[in-house]
Amino acid sequence: MRKLHALVVAAIVAGGVLTAASPAGASAQDARQATRTQAAGPINYSCGARLRVSRDVARNTWHRMTKAKGRRGMVYLYEADGIYRGRNVWWAWGTSLRSGDRISIDWTDDGGRTYHACHAVVRGGGRRSVTSYAVDAPAGRKFRACVKAAGKWSCTSAWWEIRYS
Repeated sequence: MRKLHALVVAAIVAGGVLTAASPAGASAQDARQATRTQAAGPINYSCGARLRVSRDVARNTWHRMTKAKGRRGMVYLYEADGIYRGRNVWWAWGTSLRSGDRISIDWTDDGGRTYHACHAVVRGGGRRSVTSYAVDAPAGRKFRACVKAAGKWSCTSAWWEIRYS
């Protein structure tokens, strides 16, 4: 507790903001809060509204946007229109994976300099696919899908968004 207090005081003195949010097992480096002067990186592991695709998103609204191939398996980036409070939602679906492999729907509000990473992990029992939660898309938010298989992350080639005219 003493170290945390010292960290908070140091952040205030430096004019920064201290944010800590990480799931069990996440490294401290991955959970750091990036400031405007730091390099790009993950902010935290937020899944936004945490919508379950199988329960909250009607199948006839799904649009597959892009995909990325991992060392094994694939991850697909999906979008559905007007699902959450009139906003679109985005999620990742991974297939041909093994137990322990991971997918992520990453979302950013600053063009990708910093981002949130909502993960889903393939658990044992022979499952070969996994779906992330769906994240809502207010104006300007961008998304990508990533897969971690055989120890290496692979992501879609760009950040995606839907623009309306």
